[in-house]
Amino acid sequence: MPRPKRLRPDAEQVGFYLTPEEQLVLQIIRVRRKKRGEDRIGQSEIVSDALMTLLEKVEGVAKEQIDDLVVDRRGTSSKLKSFPKK
Repeated sequence: MPRPKRLRPDAEQVGFYLTPEEQLVLQIIRVRRKKRGEDRIGQSEIVSDALMTLLEKVEGVAKEQIDDLVVDRRGTSSKLKSFPKK
């Protein structure tokens, strides 16, 4: 039975390369989440969670501020704001 699709409708496919070590890290996280019974075990979900954590904790941008950055890609204007540097 296939897994239910959990991607948001506005999600777009992207591509990136991982070293063998990075692939192993991704697999370790996936296995641990699966053992804990978490739903977000897909590669996209793990990478997305990691990026959000990095932006919030390392770059100091709150999740609420991220929502303000989202731009309707069909529009022509950009709405990027600058955030204080850490």
